[in-house]
Amino acid sequence: MKFIVTTIFLIVSWTANATPAMTVYTINTADHVAYHDWVRDSGPVVGKSLGAHVVGVCTPHAGAIKDKDLYVYMFTDTLASALHGLPGNETLKTELAKLKSGREVRAKQLFSVVKTQSTLVLKAGEKHAIWSTLVRTKNMRAFAKAISGMEKAFHNNGFEDIGISVFRGHSGNTTGMGMVSVVAPNSRRLGEAFDALTEERWAESAYRSVKSKRKLIRSVGGSCETVYVK
Repeated sequence: MKFIVTTIFLIVSWTANATPAMTVYTINTADHVAYHDWVRDSGPVVGKSLGAHVVGVCTPHAGAIKDKDLYVYMFTDTLASALHGLPGNETLKTELAKLKSGREVRAKQLFSVVKTQSTLVLKAGEKHAIWSTLVRTKNMRAFAKAISGMEKAFHNNGFEDIGISVFRGHSGNTTGMGMVSVVAPNSRRLGEAFDALTEERWAESAYRSVKSKRKLIRSVGGSCETVYVK
């Protein structure tokens, strides 16, 4: 079974009482450079029109389902706003007419935010590394608590720049599943954090708790660029 969006995505810190949401679009295009240029120019315009708080694009370096895939993500403050924006609007149509490369929308997926990270402050124009893993869990609350414990262990042992978020899938093959997204300033730093999981004693207990509460489905890792922040 293929999971078209296991995605690569992301991590935003929220303070609202409503349930924030993330919409992820799997885009396949032969011209990544042209598409990135278009997202940088049109992403803020489309994001504003759809009520998004954050818009960005991620390039997978490992684990993508199909060659030439990209992931465009959009955060909103509520699931209602996300659902309202899914069909698109006239602004999106206008901006798509400016796209100079062909593209195929392979999937649209909706996630709600279960646990946020507070490590990374997203800023337009900045990039970061990310690794996302789709999981099955019998108890999302207990799983998110275990992830919080893992994040705390990182922060207490020299990895204050590592953030972890948890999402719940609401559509397609991700329905009812959890997705964990680990973020770092760059790929090397992300790798150092993963090395610590198996090499450092301080990570053993927290990592064991995480592993006991999930079944791995698949992972994807790469780099993301934020193009719009409200």
